[in-house]
Amino acid sequence: MLRHKETHHETGGPQHELALLACVAAVLAWSVGPLLVRGITAPSIAFTPIRLLLSVPVMTLSAYMSGGRLTVEMVKRCFVPGVLFAASMLSGFMSFQHTSIANATLISALQPVLMLLVAPRLFGERPTVLRICMCVVALGGVSMVVFAAQANSEAGLSGDLYALINLVVWSAYFVVAKRARDAGTHAGSFLAAVFLVATLVLVPVAIIAGADFALVDGNDWWLIAAQVIIPGLIGHTLITWATRYLDITLVSLINLLSPAISMAGAWILYSQSMQVLQVVGAVVMLIAVGVVVRTRNASVQPVAEAITAE
Repeated sequence: MLRHKETHHETGGPQHELALLACVAAVLAWSVGPLLVRGITAPSIAFTPIRLLLSVPVMTLSAYMSGGRLTVEMVKRCFVPGVLFAASMLSGFMSFQHTSIANATLISALQPVLMLLVAPRLFGERPTVLRICMCVVALGGVSMVVFAAQANSEAGLSGDLYALINLVVWSAYFVVAKRARDAGTHAGSFLAAVFLVATLVLVPVAIIAGADFALVDGNDWWLIAAQVIIPGLIGHTLITWATRYLDITLVSLINLLSPAISMAGAWILYSQSMQVLQVVGAVVMLIAVGVVVRTRNASVQPVAEAITAE
């Protein structure tokens, strides 16, 4: 059984600042994900299980290198988050392939609204009036981008629906992951177990669904490998560690940076058109997020976490 010693004191110091930087770095890594998925020619049901299979040894090695363990007990505890993670990954990948990058990422960016609803009940967080107002402003910017994208031929209703499913499932996973970290669960151990459960769930589903794994061609393998390392190892590890030291609403709002970055990448790499209103909306969103980060509250934070398991 894993035990972790932590200390607490009132500070806005190094540990909190490091968590903030880790969160931003994770969002940057996640921003690359949709661009990689868009370039994969194989259907999501075929390459997603492969992506998970390749991730399991990588995440397990990362867990042990950071002092964690992958135990049967940990796998049992991570069954629910693992199932949620598998459903979120599959629906998210399908949205990237069936609608525009702008729509897929920005619909998922509605997560802060859900977090503002659950944070007071589950985590005792009290969103300030400024944070609520900035959330409304940021969502207004998101709406501008989505509505302006209706004239974009890349947008598709089925992909938008997949993105909506991903929003709900990912938000549920995010809450479960935050609670696990607050309870002292080692970040690496948690992720290794989550990826293992997700793989054990999704691989049989793909086989039953008749997925043709042969459709994953040579170039797809490179893109999948990049997915394993960048949004997978780097993105998920950093965000899972950082959630222990930051408010869940703050993390959700910082995640709004991802759509703007992904949109710019889609415009450069895949020539997905951007309307003027979309650019304006993205700028409004970025300003709102900047205000929230600038005025964040770091009064009480955990400042030390055991690296090794006892």
